[in-house]
Amino acid sequence: MQIFNNITQISPCCIALGCFDGIHIGHQRIIRSMCSYAKENSLSSAVFTFDVSPAALLGKSRRRTLLSIQDKMKTLEEIGTEYCFSVDFSSVRNISPDDFVKTILIDKLGVQAVFCGFNYRFGRNAEGTSDILLELCQKYGIKAFVSSPVCYGDQAVSSSRIRDLIENGDILTANRLLGRPFSVEQIITEGKHNGRTVGIPTINQNLPEGFVTPRFGVYASFVYIDGKRYEGITNVGVRPTVNGDHKNIETHILGRFYGDLYGKHVRTQFLDFVRDEKKFDNLEELSVQIKKDIDKVQKSSIFNKY
Repeated sequence: MQIFNNITQISPCCIALGCFDGIHIGHQRIIRSMCSYAKENSLSSAVFTFDVSPAALLGKSRRRTLLSIQDKMKTLEEIGTEYCFSVDFSSVRNISPDDFVKTILIDKLGVQAVFCGFNYRFGRNAEGTSDILLELCQKYGIKAFVSSPVCYGDQAVSSSRIRDLIENGDILTANRLLGRPFSVEQIITEGKHNGRTVGIPTINQNLPEGFVTPRFGVYASFVYIDGKRYEGITNVGVRPTVNGDHKNIETHILGRFYGDLYGKHVRTQFLDFVRDEKKFDNLEELSVQIKKDIDKVQKSSIFNKY
């Protein structure tokens, strides 16, 4: 996939419009529909998005990222997108809806078909709606397709709903709405080696700045190291038993693992919530509880569900 940070002419294309901040199952339906249409009509497939949510830039939301920009680009490419325009929001924020469609989409990008979600907003002061987009596309003779809400239960799937689920510990539902396990990829840092002293060594990662914070507690997890997947049990929190002073991710890899991981980038996927973080009187009590947690996840079928 070719990535542009400014508006550049490409071959005749169809385009999906949106922040796509989580690329959840609703977003995926829009993008897959666009890619299918592109293939059927011999057009290039493209996504027009932003590297930072406009709502966050305008101070209308507390930024709680679900997906790093690198993972966002990787996911778009895996779906089948050929081009991605990840532009600075300030470069288009004051454009009228009409100018956005005529000048940017048609004249500059050569767009022949547009795809978006039912709640898409665009243009100066977010004046443009999906209905206005349909009207403008009809006016200028290009196709437009607006996706209806994708629902799970009795609610529409949305990034804000997924953030709330993660923060409340309902990682199973969050993963269903994302269409993949929520994950964090961070460098391994050196800890205090407390786990090693009680026979339960761990790897430590900091939570990325601006990322949504999972509910403090213990999770069944997968850890990806050099392309290989390992089962794990992960604690998110401040490690109150050892008087931790910052939020971090601490994972014990189940089974045998040998190797120096310090300085490596490792992906941790969250699969299921096991229990809340708790302060124990000493490391021995913590060790006993962790062994119970390990036994619980190993007896469950959680690892086989992914």
